[in-house]
Amino acid sequence: MKKFLIFTAICLGFSFQSYAEINDGGQRSLMMLRLRPTNTDTDEAWNETYKIIKENPGCCDEVWFSTGMGFLPQEWHEDKAARIGRAMVQLKEIGIGSSLQFQMTIGHGDKFGVGNEHLYAEKTWRGWTGSQGVEAKYSSCPRNPKFMDYVRSVSRIYASLNPAYIWVDDDLRYDNHKPATLDSHIGCWCDECIAEFNERHSGRWTRQTLAGALEKDKTLDSLWHSWCVETLCDIAATISEEVHAVSPQTKMAFQGKKEDFVVHHVKAILSVMHEKTGLPVGYRPGTGPRFDIDGPSGQIVKSMQSARFIELIGNPSFVDIWCPEIETWPRVYGSRTGQGVLVEAFTSLAYGLNSVSMFIMAADMEPADLYSRSLLKPVSQGSDVLMKYALANEGTTVAGYKSSASCDLLYEFARTGVPVLPGVGNSLGEVPVDQILEVNIPKQLSADIQKLRDRLDAPAVCCSPFVGLVIPRVSAEGSLRTVGVVNTRIDSQEEVKIRLAGVPEKAKVTWHELKKKPLRCRVESVDGQTYVMIPQIAAWNAGFLEIK
Repeated sequence: MKKFLIFTAICLGFSFQSYAEINDGGQRSLMMLRLRPTNTDTDEAWNETYKIIKENPGCCDEVWFSTGMGFLPQEWHEDKAARIGRAMVQLKEIGIGSSLQFQMTIGHGDKFGVGNEHLYAEKTWRGWTGSQGVEAKYSSCPRNPKFMDYVRSVSRIYASLNPAYIWVDDDLRYDNHKPATLDSHIGCWCDECIAEFNERHSGRWTRQTLAGALEKDKTLDSLWHSWCVETLCDIAATISEEVHAVSPQTKMAFQGKKEDFVVHHVKAILSVMHEKTGLPVGYRPGTGPRFDIDGPSGQIVKSMQSARFIELIGNPSFVDIWCPEIETWPRVYGSRTGQGVLVEAFTSLAYGLNSVSMFIMAADMEPADLYSRSLLKPVSQGSDVLMKYALANEGTTVAGYKSSASCDLLYEFARTGVPVLPGVGNSLGEVPVDQILEVNIPKQLSADIQKLRDRLDAPAVCCSPFVGLVIPRVSAEGSLRTVGVVNTRIDSQEEVKIRLAGVPEKAKVTWHELKKKPLRCRVESVDGQTYVMIPQIAAWNAGFLEIK
């Protein structure tokens, strides 16, 4: 077979436009940069932040500001909102939208308060209490009237800024408010919450007797669980109502986890946000890994887990944003690389999420110019490919093989180049777990891996020695639109041949690799099969074939 040829690089003059502007005037942003409250604590801090955003066009098309940690006076929030408002005007002038993170609802636990007591000056109400009677002093009883009044006030202040979305933080949960929640049943167990539960269900339980009864009575345990979910929904409903009254066009969104045990309450919270505003809502399935040292592969596994969560929750039609938590902590130089951010963003978009959220810098940690060089610059260099990929994927779905295997195992199997489907999409069939366990790439001949690929009928089939991901996306009619490719090795891989099902020889196929110029691929037909060749893909990099 004659060697495949690559056409000359397509030269594009690129001036940054947001995804929303390009995508038929839609409202959804693609690259969303989340900021710490420290980025707007002073005019100096914001000016430095604004400078590095402006000098790296494409690093984001939306910024999430923060309401701050702790429970602070209304005057403090009014001052913070005014400063954020001025920053929003500046961003708008350079084509960047603004949203807002409601960063403190119930509270994360006492480790965030110890040493920062001044941030909790307004907290005069009782804390979250566990079933052992232990109180988290820097978290709130979710049913306390003073706490709810505080939530209403903060909601109104920031809604006046008319942000695109208000993202409620993941401290809106019924667990993990330490130390109260250590060795505790879920929920707040303060005297007042127990009394309200008794009134609702005509009970006479004490903290001790209720805890014992839950362990023996499944019906009672279900009632308590529903009570806890209702409590969270009441907070979400209150924020949504206050925001909608002040800013009817602002959408609500929630930042939560992606584990099975949160499915019920996450769906309930998103539903109530939608009901109270009548608008679509957003969700960010979160948790780690947060560092490159955790293993770059972990970032791809996280993308798969996020995609699986969309399926677990039922892919509700009223959710219009699904974005990964691309996050580091404490957001120092050694935490993450720009390349790690790009690859995680790419695989998240490949497997079914449709926006990218990045929480990767903080004004109180590293100098602004360091964030600019090490993170925002490489992200800006790769964002045009991410944008092209998102646009090319509009109206498509992932095509791949399903499996009940964990995402860790599914990732190792996917490195053979066999397309997998971790979440919602077009299933090509089921791969048993025992077959997945048989795959051991470091010990298998490339010819044996090729036999595995050829046995399975996929829209895109890798036909070269290659270790990495092949992710086809198809239209509603089943036609192949894009093929995502991720090199999971620590060296470049040369001449990756891909067989494309149902693609005519006259089709226009373009290869887009992160941080590189696009290349037009020659399409060749051999024995009735259509092939293209990717000349090279860099180490731990990603790209996609666009088919027109």
